[in-house]
Amino acid sequence: MKLLKYIFLSTGIALVSFSSSVLADWTLSPTDSNINFMSVKNAAVTEVHQFRNVSGSVTDNGDVKISIDLTSVDTAISIRDDRMKEMLFETGLFPVATLSATVDSDALSGLSAGKTMPIEAEFDLDLHGKKQLLTANLQVTGLENGGLLVNSINSIVIDSTAFKLDGGVAALQKVAKLNSIATSVPVNVQLFFMKKN
Repeated sequence: MKLLKYIFLSTGIALVSFSSSVLADWTLSPTDSNINFMSVKNAAVTEVHQFRNVSGSVTDNGDVKISIDLTSVDTAISIRDDRMKEMLFETGLFPVATLSATVDSDALSGLSAGKTMPIEAEFDLDLHGKKQLLTANLQVTGLENGGLLVNSINSIVIDSTAFKLDGGVAALQKVAKLNSIATSVPVNVQLFFMKKN
């Protein structure tokens, strides 16, 4: 069954497919959610970065939207944060990445607290002015009080060239005096949705 026909994010990312009767008017908890990505430099050094500000919702008609504030990129090094914002993401022009989805009302309708279900989800990522249809392997866990936790089972690999980010990657490589920076970027998500009262 095709659980998500249209996403993005976005982060990866997302990303979920729920029963509209169960998930009418849900909201993403930014303090409990995390979207991170890995960079590989000089073909050997891997570092994990994250976005501090994410938001999202599921409406009563099954529309899912997740937004990532690209200006909130956090690499633990402030000058690198600034370089990514200016040279890679070009946040002056493209401050937000978005994932959009249409919910399958038959999926996961009976998921109770503590139960999990793996799903393969198609999603549409809108990043840097470009859109790409991608696929993610996710696990959804039912939580108490109707909450749902969505985790990526495998990393979602983003091809930076598909989003015209390869020029920014090359610029970062040059300014940091590196031999290489990988253009394929693994992304992982942990998204917690709360049911609105």
